[in-house]
Amino acid sequence: MRKAFIALGVIMVVLLTALITVNQQPKYAGVSMPKSDYQQLQRSQREIKDFVQTLDNFKYDKPKTMTAVENAGNVIIKDNSKNLSSSDAQALRDAFYGDQGIITIVHAAKKGHYNIDGSVASRFHDKFDTIITMSVNALNKSSAQRADIVTQMKVDLNIESAIYQIGAKNDE
Repeated sequence: MRKAFIALGVIMVVLLTALITVNQQPKYAGVSMPKSDYQQLQRSQREIKDFVQTLDNFKYDKPKTMTAVENAGNVIIKDNSKNLSSSDAQALRDAFYGDQGIITIVHAAKKGHYNIDGSVASRFHDKFDTIITMSVNALNKSSAQRADIVTQMKVDLNIESAIYQIGAKNDE
């Protein structure tokens, strides 16, 4: 009888441990979040990386590259605007299509027949900050947690280096 109680106790501990492990929320930058938010965060990171890659491939004399830049930007806007306030959604759109938005600048490069060199790429820094911040704002409403997530996302994406490399490639 004693062995049966011990076996039952062991089984209960194993089941409880399994249940806790299965239901554990993923973490990013030390912040626990629901799986759906974590998946959205991962999707946003992929979309931003894709956007940077399309910027890197932009050539003013190849119209398809301009279309690719617009499409990649529109994907980010569409996927991240859903859970934003109207002002945050507008800030996200402005980062792409505002007077000094990234896609607006790339359109000017296409019309002016020049690629994205260092001086053009340097104008992207604050826009990418906005894009990353708004992507995180769509997920998390705690400002302290958002700051941690934004900081980690900037490190993971290494946007500063990517922008520099885009500009340096076309300065040659």
